[in-house]
Amino acid sequence: MPDGPEAAPRSIGVPRAVVATVALFACLAATWSVVAPLAEAPDEPAHLALVLHLADGGAYPDYDGLNSQRSVYRLCREHAAATRACPRSGEVATPTSYRRHPRAEAPLEADRPAWDDGDGADPESVVNQMPQHPPLYYQAMATVLRVERALTGDSWSLARELALLRLVNVALVTPLPWLAWCAARRMGLREPGPLTAAIAVAGVPMLTHIGSTLNNDNLLTLLGGVLVALLAGVARGDRSLRTALLVGLTCGLAALTKAFGLAFPVAAAIAYAVGARAPTSEDTATNDDTATYEDADRPRTVGAVAATAIVGALTLLVSGWWYVGNRLRHGRFTPTTEDARLTTADRPPGFDPSVVDFLGRFAGDLNRRFWGAFGWYTIRFPWWLALIATVAVAAVAVVALLPSTRTTPASVRQRATLLAPVGLLGAMVLIRAWDLHVRTGTHPFIQGRYLFAGLVGVAVLAAIGVVRLAPRRAPWVVLGFAALLQGEALRRAVPGWWGGPGVGPGGQVRALAAWSGWPDPVVFGLAALLVAAAVWLTVEVGLVTRGDRRPVRAARP
Repeated sequence: MPDGPEAAPRSIGVPRAVVATVALFACLAATWSVVAPLAEAPDEPAHLALVLHLADGGAYPDYDGLNSQRSVYRLCREHAAATRACPRSGEVATPTSYRRHPRAEAPLEADRPAWDDGDGADPESVVNQMPQHPPLYYQAMATVLRVERALTGDSWSLARELALLRLVNVALVTPLPWLAWCAARRMGLREPGPLTAAIAVAGVPMLTHIGSTLNNDNLLTLLGGVLVALLAGVARGDRSLRTALLVGLTCGLAALTKAFGLAFPVAAAIAYAVGARAPTSEDTATNDDTATYEDADRPRTVGAVAATAIVGALTLLVSGWWYVGNRLRHGRFTPTTEDARLTTADRPPGFDPSVVDFLGRFAGDLNRRFWGAFGWYTIRFPWWLALIATVAVAAVAVVALLPSTRTTPASVRQRATLLAPVGLLGAMVLIRAWDLHVRTGTHPFIQGRYLFAGLVGVAVLAAIGVVRLAPRRAPWVVLGFAALLQGEALRRAVPGWWGGPGVGPGGQVRALAAWSGWPDPVVFGLAALLVAAAVWLTVEVGLVTRGDRRPVRAARP
């Protein structure tokens, strides 16, 4: 299996503009980690409860073998905005109602309990659904808490521990812009294409929100970014043993994070099938004028099949034990508490499933929840804004798939493989959501964040399209797009969660800081870093787009 694709850009180091993009993305996510109230994120209390159980030395429970701790529900009732997340006694909870958090009502850090204070470690009656997931993410987060407790002597409150876990999740998603840059370069793009792809990752506010909370999607999203960066080279002919081993390890770790990771080896197989038609530098060096097409093609096909087999074997080796164990113990590879919770008893009278109605609801919900449905959907983008964003991305993706090699030597088929991960994930979401809709008459499981593991591929494809339309201004176009969406998201979130009658921007920020799990200097320091990173990236993009001729250190990934 010869090494990598031909015609990849070669240089050393990472451009300053890409480093600035990574810094801005990290600061955005870190800021979101304090903007969103604690426990005001999808299933964050349930994720936290499983992490606490493991950090306390508990074994990984069966899919239906854990009840969340009382301390988690107390924190949720006190901090979360959505009433439906954890209703308080006597509170009328509706799908859209939420609580205000005045600064004067914020508990002092000294009064905030640790997770096991009093009866905090005692279980509630509600079954926690998170043990249905594989253990990799939760064991990693539990390790963080064990280290923190060893260093601090168990002195931190549960609120601060959750704030810490949020920042650890920020660290998980921070490499995504760099991975997009790597993927773009392995796809053959030259600047400003890779930089544009890196900036594009920062243009999804929902990603920076979810990436700043305790959620197993974040590890899967990171692994998805790694996979896309690897497969961009595979699609262009990289059939090396090293790459196959890395792809297989990535697929195995993804499948050990969530069942969605089972889509990864399928995406890899697609990339290897496409890459089997691409010559490598070794093919070019060894092929002579008398060789037939079949003579040249046969080693490529054998190499692609061998690499695909390695990926499949490694995936099975790393994660297969989890799914086989479930099958032996419970009769299913992926048992879930949803089978008992979501039943035909939920159907409204006279319910008759309609494919057309379902697809309309599915498309609308998935689209809005991809771009901006924050917390427990308490803060949302309007449907038209999410639609405009999707149409814009779809338009430049179509441009990117036009048969031209002006911006990249990659073929249309090779470029299209960038969509394989997000397409496979979308199909899995659609099939599962339809199954639950037929069963219950409701619309669960329609979550835009489930597509984030394929986002890096979309970012690279969008960058190709934007560069074709505006070659020199592409980074500015995408940076402006990202700034508009992120600015609008924060404009809605800060007053929505922290405002109130007569509370202006200053009062909102002070309330946010008072309720945060961190001291005020940390909160305001994050805001200052965000501003500094934004200024830095603006300067670097200006240098790139005005044709700065100073040497740029950039490495082949």
